[in-house]
Amino acid sequence: MGRVRLPVAIFILLAAVGSVWAADLRVAVVSLSSPVAPFSDATLEIQTAPGAACVIAVRHKSGPSRARGLVPKTADGKGRVAWLWRVGSNTTPGQWPIEVTCEKGAARGSLRTTFEVR
Repeated sequence: MGRVRLPVAIFILLAAVGSVWAADLRVAVVSLSSPVAPFSDATLEIQTAPGAACVIAVRHKSGPSRARGLVPKTADGKGRVAWLWRVGSNTTPGQWPIEVTCEKGAARGSLRTTFEVR
């Protein structure tokens, strides 16, 4: 023990440098409809890099939403992505999390926010 072989040391060094150079992708909320009533439309618009591929996940007490508008989207030429979905008529009132993750090349970014159903 005590002696590290050179290839292992080089691998560890390259892994550390790779994580330092990993690019972060900015993802920010532009607008969010909140509060919303059950059986009404909710919207979220975000800003990221043009051409970034983005996915959205909305969770409720009953689990992940499967609303029709919550589909993967690609940011437009200005870096904007907007989602519109119908909140279910039986959605429990409260604060519910939304997570958006975007990727472009090796860069990745995400945001977490909440919206209120009442």
